[in-house]
Amino acid sequence: MSGHKEKRIKVASLRKKMLLVFTLLIIVTGSILFFFSGAVYRYSYAAISRTYLEDVTEQTTNNIENFINSIEDINLQILTNSVIQNQLQDVNQNDMNSFELRNASKLIERELEPYVLATSNVVSMSVVSLNEMVFSVNKVTGRGIDFAFSTDEIYQANGTSIWSLVGPEQSICIAKAILDLKTMKPIGYINMVYEAEYLDSFLRNDSTEYSGMIYLVDALGTIVSTTHDGYVGESFPMDIKELESSEVSSYDILNEKESFYYVGNVMPNGWTLVKAVAVEDFYRRTNQIMGASCVALCVILIFGIATVQLASKRLIQPTQDLLESMKKFGKGDLSQRVKVSEQDEVGQIGEEYNRMADNIETLIEQVYKMEITQKQAEIDFLSMQINPHFLYNTLDTISWMAIAQEGDKVSELTIALADLLRAMVKKERFITLEEELKTVRDYLFIQKQRFGDKISVEYDIDERAYSYRVPNFLFQPLIENAIIHGIEPKIEPGKLMIQIKVEEKSLFFNISDDGVGMSPEEKESLLEQCDRNDTKKNIGLKNVYRRLILCYGEESRLKIISEKNQGTAISFRLPIE
Repeated sequence: MSGHKEKRIKVASLRKKMLLVFTLLIIVTGSILFFFSGAVYRYSYAAISRTYLEDVTEQTTNNIENFINSIEDINLQILTNSVIQNQLQDVNQNDMNSFELRNASKLIERELEPYVLATSNVVSMSVVSLNEMVFSVNKVTGRGIDFAFSTDEIYQANGTSIWSLVGPEQSICIAKAILDLKTMKPIGYINMVYEAEYLDSFLRNDSTEYSGMIYLVDALGTIVSTTHDGYVGESFPMDIKELESSEVSSYDILNEKESFYYVGNVMPNGWTLVKAVAVEDFYRRTNQIMGASCVALCVILIFGIATVQLASKRLIQPTQDLLESMKKFGKGDLSQRVKVSEQDEVGQIGEEYNRMADNIETLIEQVYKMEITQKQAEIDFLSMQINPHFLYNTLDTISWMAIAQEGDKVSELTIALADLLRAMVKKERFITLEEELKTVRDYLFIQKQRFGDKISVEYDIDERAYSYRVPNFLFQPLIENAIIHGIEPKIEPGKLMIQIKVEEKSLFFNISDDGVGMSPEEKESLLEQCDRNDTKKNIGLKNVYRRLILCYGEESRLKIISEKNQGTAISFRLPIE
């Protein structure tokens, strides 16, 4: 038997195994393709993106260099301007009166005005003589002149432009010595101030699909301009040369993110453009494509699994149908057969199973009919049993009443006994509860005549229960048992309680008395006699006990609760059909 069970388990799991194998094959193959293609695409995309970002960085660097060259051109034009050259030489002589100084100032400022007015974002342009005389043109009225360098720093540069930030607005200051064209010695210097927004515009125009930070750093490592607000004038925290030579990502302290760095060429004024792109931004497009690929892989996986499931169902379905039919047949559905559509091995097994099922059904039907016949005969035998002791006591009571010449009571008692005997020999095996209770009342009337006031009866019956059908002559043996073995041995009057309740799926019956009761040992002995079907004692109780089990099964087995000198209660349940 265990071998057959093992085979059924293997057949039942065959489809699951096929699904598992094909699913794993699809997942492994798809995953390998996904990760391989993802790695190739990520590497290619990273290479292309790096080249693109380097080109963008170089382009922005060129734009800023053009701005620097344009300023250098302006410086050159001013430095070589003959009016400015002559006027500075005159002013440096220190022998000019106030009128001559005003005239020189007008001449120099007149030469500066076209450059100031024609160039956007210029704050001021100044020419300073050797004796610190300042000739300036301001575009912003009321704003003073900002100087970022000392005279020594400017002259030590020997004609080279020096750049720095100046003032609270972090403006761009450019200073350069003006050399005598003949002697190439300093005769003064030019000081130009530009708005910081001018450089910011170059950085903000560097718009790409990669969000990131751009830093313009001077030769001393100071951030001259940046798209990261609040860091202009701060020191750039990383070594630009190391960033330039490195191809791996580094942690951006300013942006607090792991970033890739792209460093432009050093500009003529010593500035360097650094572009920082966060790693997560750099790979965003790649991750999006990888995510779309993952979704596509999942769709393919679901489609593949569904296809495999349909195919496996078609292949395994005949075996599954055979297995299900066997299970139902084993649970008692003897009409189960399988439809054989193909003459393969599974089809041949199905035909043999159908023939076997036909034979088994025939055998079971024969055995079942024999068992039913035997049970019915036993029930009929139990229903025909009459307690001679009860008949003897009743007839004895009638005899004494006749002696006492109580004619009416004798008549009533005789009628009650006749009705009771008629109910006992009824051919119907099931009657309504209302009819059964009439039999109970007839029996209690007879016992009342015998015991008088020693017995009182109380009924607690749910009116909904009257229409339900119960086995004929079911309660009288239980009530008789309660009177004879419970109340009669008691000296004092006794009380009998009959309770019937309608519950959700059953009828509940409880017959209790306040008689002498039983000890636990006596109760166990009584139940053992009922189980052994010993007919020598307690015939009525065992009659009911056996009939209930034969008619309704173990669920309707009698339950007995009893205590010595406290009484006994017998209860059982009948299913509602």
